[in-house]
Amino acid sequence: HVDGQVKVPGEYPLETGMRVSDLIRAGGGTADAAYGAKAELTRYVVTGGSGGEARHTELIEVDLAAAMQGEPAADITLQAFDTLSVKEVPLWGEQESVTLRGEVRFPGNYAIRRGETLKSVIQRAGGLTDYAFPEGGVFTRDWLRRREQEQLDMLATRMQTDLAALAVASAASGQAGGTSALTVGQSLLGQVRGARAVGRMVIDLPRLMRERVGSPDDVILRNGDQLIVPRFQQQVTVLGEVQSPTSHLYNPRLSRDGYIALSGGTTRRADGGRIYIVRANGGVVAASQGNGWFRRSSEVRIRPGDTIVVPLDTEHMLPLPFWQAVTGILYNVSIAVLAIHGL
Repeated sequence: HVDGQVKVPGEYPLETGMRVSDLIRAGGGTADAAYGAKAELTRYVVTGGSGGEARHTELIEVDLAAAMQGEPAADITLQAFDTLSVKEVPLWGEQESVTLRGEVRFPGNYAIRRGETLKSVIQRAGGLTDYAFPEGGVFTRDWLRRREQEQLDMLATRMQTDLAALAVASAASGQAGGTSALTVGQSLLGQVRGARAVGRMVIDLPRLMRERVGSPDDVILRNGDQLIVPRFQQQVTVLGEVQSPTSHLYNPRLSRDGYIALSGGTTRRADGGRIYIVRANGGVVAASQGNGWFRRSSEVRIRPGDTIVVPLDTEHMLPLPFWQAVTGILYNVSIAVLAIHGL
């Protein structure tokens, strides 16, 4: 039997005087990924006698290159039930690549070596263009997207269970607020089920570009990573519980509340104490709690590309256990999707 990196693995008849090289030729020769230096031959040997016979396994290392050249010492004569395993070249199957999109001089797919960093690939791509907006760079990772999607699916399942319990409790108590809460909950559940994770990882691209390759701010890449560098942005977006969620031309004289006023102000369902700002790179500036070192988010300077999020006030309704977390997740997914498609 021959397996591993040969073109036609399988069992072959043992011919008189058959050797390792003959078996490999019977298997169509070695594959492109075959490790040509060493192979492993597994041989079953029966030892003992007079009722005390036992079958033992013997492992024999084969110098594959020498065997294929016909050297007698390496080209071992085969026995019945021998199995030859041809190994794969280390890391052969790990041909990794990443994608650069947007305002890089040469966007496209780039093959990467193991341990290569984002700064290194950006340099290979010619750096950023003069119109790049690195503060809004979007970096996504496949395995983060898969993990986030699993969490969204689990959240939807848990919400469905909680909504069913809320429906039973509302029917039993006859409370009018339960019907309202159930309606909002069903709407949120539909949004969670329709949401598709992006897998965004917040990076400080301007700082990364200033530092050397391999600095602590650099990112060690994985297969499937993607960097999207948008053009310079002039908008500030207001989302959530405002009269008219929309984007506005950036005005350095306007505060957070000024942009909210341009969107018609908050609705009756808004939670004014939990308004937060999502920076262009995905980082979040939240309202401070108590008298800490951090300023209130209303006093934080708004920058081009920022998104102001006015969340739903869930405390004055019959609550599901994590409605507030759900609304935050939905807003963040929406912001990431807009950033990716807003080149």
